[in-house]
Amino acid sequence: MKVVAIIPARFESTRLPEKMLKEIAGQSILYRVFQQALKANVFDDIIVATDHKVIFDHCTSHNVNVEMTSSEHISGTDRIAEVGIKIDADIFLNIQGDEPFIEVECIQSLVALLKKENVLIGTLCKKIIDETSVFDYNIVKLVRDINDKVLYFSRQAIPCHREIPYREWHKMSTYYQHLGLYGFKRKALLEIVKLKPSELELSEKLEQLRWLENGYSIHCKEVKSNSFGIDTQEDLDKARANYK
Repeated sequence: MKVVAIIPARFESTRLPEKMLKEIAGQSILYRVFQQALKANVFDDIIVATDHKVIFDHCTSHNVNVEMTSSEHISGTDRIAEVGIKIDADIFLNIQGDEPFIEVECIQSLVALLKKENVLIGTLCKKIIDETSVFDYNIVKLVRDINDKVLYFSRQAIPCHREIPYREWHKMSTYYQHLGLYGFKRKALLEIVKLKPSELELSEKLEQLRWLENGYSIHCKEVKSNSFGIDTQEDLDKARANYK
């Protein structure tokens, strides 16, 4: 099976302008993501999909394959589909351009999951081990069925415990954090980008709920990961402090 990684790299960012090009120990966030994908050694090609010439030029100067895409896309999935429709590949991975520390093992695990015949859409999760993360709306939680298909994603803590105080929930259930790494079989990718935004998606501001609401199954594999995205200046300062 031909497997291609596409890294969506939008230039503008509300909380941290031009974050893809911010440097950590002398290398841009975007180039670090590319290097992690390269180290995984599971891709026939790795392509950055961007909407801005500055990022395009940055990629070409580092010998990274890059494609210009529309500036009108509202999601990374739409951006990778614009590139993917032109590529003869069986599996596409959407690797977030602001995840410079995504572990190679996580990438490899997701590719292995997508190679299963019954998996059309795949993603990853990890156990939440601290109470703060359970109740942080910026951290997306999920629940799965016994076959590792996602039942729901939410910014709320799920499951809830009706008769137990809110702050005691994490002692009663195992909570899982969604990791923003997606994989798609070609057919599924080209279908889901034609779907209209759904009620659940608009409520939670989670694109993947559109797919669930339209009947698509999302398989999810549990992994161990210490990776974190760079969304704010605080995140960038943390990364720079930990990676000299």
